[in-house]
Amino acid sequence: MDIYEIIAWCKEKKVVLENAFVLSNVPLDITDTVIYRVLDTVKGTGKTKVHGRCSDKTGREQFVLVETSKRVSEISFPVFIGIPDEIGSWSTQVLSATSPSSGSSKGEEFNTKLMSFLKQEGTSLADIQNVASLTLTLNTELVSAINSLVQKCQTASPVEAQNYRKLSTFSGLTTPNGEEDYEVWAERTTHILEERQCSDNVTKQRLVECLRGPEADIVRFVKVENPSATCCDYLKALDTAFGPTENASDLMVKFRNTFQEKGEKLSVYNQAR
Repeated sequence: MDIYEIIAWCKEKKVVLENAFVLSNVPLDITDTVIYRVLDTVKGTGKTKVHGRCSDKTGREQFVLVETSKRVSEISFPVFIGIPDEIGSWSTQVLSATSPSSGSSKGEEFNTKLMSFLKQEGTSLADIQNVASLTLTLNTELVSAINSLVQKCQTASPVEAQNYRKLSTFSGLTTPNGEEDYEVWAERTTHILEERQCSDNVTKQRLVECLRGPEADIVRFVKVENPSATCCDYLKALDTAFGPTENASDLMVKFRNTFQEKGEKLSVYNQAR
């Protein structure tokens, strides 16, 4: 664990940096009681307290953050601690007097955070300098690309965002309130949509905006069943559900004027009727 990770850890756990140190290579199943037994073997540490644990990259061992009642600069820490032939050994990591402290200036604090971030991202200050040398060129190319894109959008936008007549609302209810009959609404709507020179997605959006109640539900079902359905598919589904149907008189006239063709089998004739 590097110095910047230790600083961040101490800040998170609200541990005084000058009184903190880290134990490494500690097995995952070690209890705090065993850790305190090992810490008691180090002379002059005063009272100690375990503040946190963190697994290392292997996931088989862990780091342990410990705070002492004395400044670590006043304690002579061995490189490794443990109980011979029983526990350990664990390596100790103590911040030196020249390490960045929690009371550092804003510039030093920023530098600490920056170095920690760069380490996590697997990069360095040299990489940033290389990127910075290309900033002017990249900015020029970026501005040029954005300008070109804006011009294209401005050219295409009048077609998509042209003024249009708002479609009449239709709900498909039996007794619509101030709504047109389906045949009148469908004829008017189809005519308006055909006049528009815009994409099918925009056309579908305009159609959906004017639907209410059962009609809106039908279009929603079509969309769920077929996400790539076109505006024509929506209109066909609406026509199937709300389009005109033949009444009893029309069907009787059609029945009485249906005759068996010469040579036509009776089974075929019956099926046609």
